[in-house]
Amino acid sequence: MKKILIALFVISINIHAQNTLVSMQSDYKNQIFYSMTNGEVLNVQNDDWDISFSTEIMSSTIRINGGKGVELFTYPLGDTSSWNNINTSTPNILTNVMHNSDTSWAMGAFDKYTLGGFDYGWGVYNLQTHHVVGDSLFLIRTVNGNWKKLWIKRKVAGEYIFKYANLDGSNIIDQSIIASNYSDKRFIYFSLDQNQIIDREPNLLEWDITFTKYITDYPFQGSFVPYSVTGALINDGVEVAKALNIASPSAYTDYSQHDFQTIINGIGFDWKTYQNSYVVDNSRCYFIKDLSNNIWRLFFTSFDGASTGNIEFNTELVSSPASAGNLLKENKLVIYPNPTSGNSKLILDLKESINTISVYDMFGQIIFQEKVNINSFSYIDIPSSEFNSGVYIINISNGSKVVKEQKLVVY
Repeated sequence: MKKILIALFVISINIHAQNTLVSMQSDYKNQIFYSMTNGEVLNVQNDDWDISFSTEIMSSTIRINGGKGVELFTYPLGDTSSWNNINTSTPNILTNVMHNSDTSWAMGAFDKYTLGGFDYGWGVYNLQTHHVVGDSLFLIRTVNGNWKKLWIKRKVAGEYIFKYANLDGSNIIDQSIIASNYSDKRFIYFSLDQNQIIDREPNLLEWDITFTKYITDYPFQGSFVPYSVTGALINDGVEVAKALNIASPSAYTDYSQHDFQTIINGIGFDWKTYQNSYVVDNSRCYFIKDLSNNIWRLFFTSFDGASTGNIEFNTELVSSPASAGNLLKENKLVIYPNPTSGNSKLILDLKESINTISVYDMFGQIIFQEKVNINSFSYIDIPSSEFNSGVYIINISNGSKVVKEQKLVVY
């Protein structure tokens, strides 16, 4: 195999901790997108939209603005042929409100009641046309408290086609959104009351954390109930490790003792409690591995609640891939550069043999694979310039044994 020589660039970093104050405004009116490297990226109104559509070509995810009061129900008395049967009395028979997942961006409220296989919740994948065809009717209460009936008719490639109206049948609107036109965002948003597409996200590779309102299963009297909370969710491709019962979070940097996870509520809401006023947990911190594999420590210092929406926290960079050489001190597998818009190189320093390198997309499909015979230090080219923008998993294995995995972000 051809060996490739690469230059290692040492990057200067500011390792000093800093305090940050962000504000969601009173009554948590706004949503904040935050970059660990660059700070607040966008502070945007969060009570002007009802539903959001995934921009990925292969995704059918549709989410609701549940944290700000939007409620979604399936119509229980028929399929899409029952459109005209829905009327102003229908909300009286509705049960089982549907919520977004707070562990994955890929599971929205519309996707909740999937039967598996080719059933995607709101619709079914057609093997002949490759369309997702809507097979359910929904009732939705908008962020402004207005009831609508809604039919997601189909998704064709990157376009969603849907229909909605008032419950009495008035104001019927046929609408379509070419979500793939916004592929540099994770979702594109829509207001049913205003019949308006709202482009309100930063570039999906520009943020690590969003501070927002969302629905979670909240512990209450020995069970769990859906409840709107204020907290922090992470972007796809970011990882979080939680460190609890730490004597001094401001001095603690041993992230290697904690497991990094990809669930989006890895930070969540429970870093604060209400005791006549809000009190933050001063014995916990979080380690955040961003899209560039920098590791940051974060701990919260204050939370004002709905009066101001102010959140204060402290961040410090505790580990950085300043060079591929430095990374090899801790890892057997390095992808460099990462993120990238061009080709990448795997830098391997292994103590055991591998025979296969595989690249998986987020749907678990292998998009690149190469047979190798490596058991020492090596460089390998990955043709990532040919991949679509997104997050990929690079897997190195020996037979059925996975030796190492690492994320690759392509933009």
